[in-house]
Amino acid sequence: MKNIMQKAGNIANIMKNFSNKDKLAILCFLWNEEKNVSELLSCSTISQSQISQYLWKMKLEWIVESEKKWKEVFYKISDNKILEIIDSLKIIFTK
Repeated sequence: MKNIMQKAGNIANIMKNFSNKDKLAILCFLWNEEKNVSELLSCSTISQSQISQYLWKMKLEWIVESEKKWKEVFYKISDNKILEIIDSLKIIFTK
C-alpha cells in the first residue's frame, strides 16, 4: 500500500508538468532533440523568463537535465518514461 502511494505521488509530480500548456509545449519541443532557451523561445510564444523558470523547476523535479556547451546551456528530457508519455499523447491526439 505504501509503495502504491509513493508511486502515485511520483506520477502526479510528473503529470503536473503535462497539465500546464506551456510546460507541455516545452516538453514537446524537447521531445526529439535538446535545445537551449533561445531555441525554445523561437518556437513558442512563452517569454524568456517564463521558459527559464519552467526549465529550472523541471530540472529540480528531474524532468529535464541540462548540459553546458561553450557559453550556452542545452536542455533535454531526462527520463525515457516522459518521452513515452509524449509519444502516446501524439498518437492519441493526431488521429
